[in-house]
Amino acid sequence: MRTMKVNTLSEEAFAKYGSFMNLLDNEAMKKKSIFTSGFFADLISLDFSDGTLPTISVCDVHKKDKNIVDFLEAHTSTCEGLLPLDGDVVIFAGIPNQPFSVEDLEAFYVPAGTFIKLNPLIVHGTQYPVSEEEVHVVCMLPGRTFHNDMVSYRLTEEEQAVIVIE
Repeated sequence: MRTMKVNTLSEEAFAKYGSFMNLLDNEAMKKKSIFTSGFFADLISLDFSDGTLPTISVCDVHKKDKNIVDFLEAHTSTCEGLLPLDGDVVIFAGIPNQPFSVEDLEAFYVPAGTFIKLNPLIVHGTQYPVSEEEVHVVCMLPGRTFHNDMVSYRLTEEEQAVIVIE
């Protein structure tokens, strides 16, 4: 089983997978918005499929003894937005190789309030709470993406990886 160490979330390290922004950092938001207080508009754009309305879903993730990567997914024509609300999480992302493999994945520490944009075709999966027992993560996707734009793969035990949070 592959072991993945968690990387610090930085623009350089995460650029090939998408982008991110701390939505609790007013100074950073001022730099990206035409309004400098009160309403920080259009901070990150998400490319959704034509004709499909954006939706908000919530992933309710729970702390486990081991952070096992056993399921991989990607979206062929849409990006995905993730926002941990009430705790820090670890995510993983990888390049779109076929067949899917944990060998192409990297793990990242995402502080609560930091919005993640995953580009189309980026391999990803569940989120893992760092210290809280339960974390709610907002997931932004076009409606019914899980049905009409998702390529997924359940890993065998031999193909799985474990993420180590240090």
